[in-house]
Amino acid sequence: MKFAKIFVPVFMSLVLFLGIAQPVVGAVKTSEHISNKVFRLHILANSDSTDDQNIKLMLKNYILENTQDIIGGKTLDEAIENAKNNTKEITDMCNEYLKSKGFDYKVKVNVVKEYFKTRVYDDFTLPAGKYNSLKIEIGEGKGHNWWCIVFPSVCLSACTESMGDYLTDDEMNLVSNTYSPKFKIVEIYESTKEKIKKMR
Repeated sequence: MKFAKIFVPVFMSLVLFLGIAQPVVGAVKTSEHISNKVFRLHILANSDSTDDQNIKLMLKNYILENTQDIIGGKTLDEAIENAKNNTKEITDMCNEYLKSKGFDYKVKVNVVKEYFKTRVYDDFTLPAGKYNSLKIEIGEGKGHNWWCIVFPSVCLSACTESMGDYLTDDEMNLVSNTYSPKFKIVEIYESTKEKIKKMR
């Protein structure tokens, strides 16, 4: 598509015109490197009702406490492969847990690559982009989501790893910052790329 071919140079020309090319282009490249080093856990509630949101948080706690042996790994590829190989076990565990608590919802579990907006997690910020994720949908999966990072295993029970163990200094400098204009520009760039892909 012609529009897709001209988007990147036009975007970069605009950034250059604004006089912020170097830091922004650097932030875009760094954000893409980060998204390729991280494996996220993404849980979507059935709906935005108070009860459904509470169920989501209950299931989140259960998953973090009971699945580190089957969704973790020493490398990104190992963590993703472990999650792929254990989607049925994770599905069964989640369904049994919800049933034990008196809920009729069923969950869908898949390993996917999906787009996330800029998100703040504790003391760091992840830029917008496409990330590998273990996606768990409760019921209709139409409610607000909860996410964390399972590789590096910063959110799993008894974890001892940190983002700094796997990211470069430049990458850590970016994620360690609070939300800044650079994150917004990266988000505009990445979201526009996603829209272009869907138009093809």
